[in-house]
Amino acid sequence: MTILIAGASGFVGSALLEELRAQPSPDGKPRLVRALVRREFDAVRLRDQGVEAVTGDLATGRGLEAAMRGVRTLVYLVHTLDAPGDVVANDLEAVQNALLAARAAGVKRVVYLGHVGASPEARGQHLVARWATELAVRQGGLSWLVLRAPLIVGRGSTLFEMMRRTVDRSPVVPLFRWRRTEVEPVALADIVEALRLAIDDTEMAGRTYDLTGATRATFGTMARAWGRAHHRRRRAYLPMPGWGERVEEQLAWSLARLPRRETRLLLETLRERQVADPSRRFPLGHRPLTLEAALEAVG
Repeated sequence: MTILIAGASGFVGSALLEELRAQPSPDGKPRLVRALVRREFDAVRLRDQGVEAVTGDLATGRGLEAAMRGVRTLVYLVHTLDAPGDVVANDLEAVQNALLAARAAGVKRVVYLGHVGASPEARGQHLVARWATELAVRQGGLSWLVLRAPLIVGRGSTLFEMMRRTVDRSPVVPLFRWRRTEVEPVALADIVEALRLAIDDTEMAGRTYDLTGATRATFGTMARAWGRAHHRRRRAYLPMPGWGERVEEQLAWSLARLPRRETRLLLETLRERQVADPSRRFPLGHRPLTLEAALEAVG
């Protein structure tokens, strides 16, 4: 049966797609993988690489019936940070449309990648939206598994790119109040491996797992670690008052060339502690990468 990756053009989705195509299934047979993307340009690009790709709009439900046909497992990696309006309402509408189409098509399982800091009391709207999406998945009528991750270390991760580009391009790096927030950043490779294991193990159902890296640090320490790893020793790290989301939003556009709205909503997540609950760590089978190893893997 087919695996459908919703959000296959994102940085996690692209890496997972590559992993699933490279690694055979537990029975030794190649996996049947389909990519669901929003833009026809991305679908054409993926088809050129030999990937079955379909276009669909989760906000409206367009194209989802065809996308779900013959699918056994839905991997849900979607957010709506780039859409106008209320991010919680947008995320809920998208996941509900996906689950409705999945049930109608006879999909058996859904694997969702959420956020370790998600909760209804979170101070950032993106984390509230992640919690609402997780709740919808758990109540969606399908066999489910939720994997919750903190900041992911890898090229293409918006917050990681914000940190990397600021340290690389600015002689003075402002560190706002979030510099003291604890985090266990996780390598993209560990996230992809965990998703593959979750897809392959059909007995792993009805559970919420946390997957974080092996190093507990702060966001300020993480920024300095990138500077040390890539010989930016002359950078000045300037502690600043407040959370600084508006300033960082401007830096995201002018210095890092990242989308302003998406970056601002993600910067709000830095207000929340991002560490694993020891009682629900994902059984990865080996120790996750340390922060130093994850930064080295980025290159």
